Amino acid sequence: MSEASNITPEMAERVLEANWKNVIRRVSTGKTLNATELALLKTRAASNQDTVSTAKDVTDLAVILGVTRQTVHTWLKRKGAPKAQSDGSHVVLAWRQFIEVNGIKGATQHDSEALKARKLLAEVEDRELRVALKRGIYVIKGEVEAEWHRRMAVLKNLLYAKLTLELPPLCAGHDAIAIQQMNQAALDAALTEAAGA
Repeated sequence: MSEASNITPEMAERVLEANWKNVIRRVSTGKTLNATELALLKTRAASNQDTVSTAKDVTDLAVILGVTRQTVHTWLKRKGAPKAQSDGSHVVLAWRQFIEVNGIKGATQHDSEALKARKLLAEVEDRELRVALKRGIYVIKGEVEAEWHRRMAVLKNLLYAKLTLELPPLCAGHDAIAIQQMNQAALDAALTEAAGA
């Protein structure tokens, strides 16, 4: 029998909780996370984001809300508790609102853990973005737009000067083929000059 099979659910929970505390400590001290720690953070952050709007039964609802079935059965007895639909399913959003409106304790610890994890994940992603900006991996959209507008203005001015001011006097007395070649040369010169601007 391997040692891995001797691990109880309680032991596994303690190990996961210790890993989680290490992740929190690394983020709070500004250290980067390795792939495993980042995956753990993303899992915690996503753990409370409902991917379904309906729980198929009380057991499923308890898992989604992060409580026991007995807790859900106790809540069902409260005045104003959301009732099961005709097929026995439960609307998750209605339950979340019921819990919040009534200030019910029990599901909030799970919610706050997920919120803390999402906050930590946002801090990590923000830090990674700032580092990427410093390294020049990304550029700010406003800077790109400003540079594009500047270059377009330079190109417009060059084309206008070459094609309307400089070229017509040079074309006087030439045939169509020569004028076309002069136009092409003027256009090439303007584009080359704009590329260096």
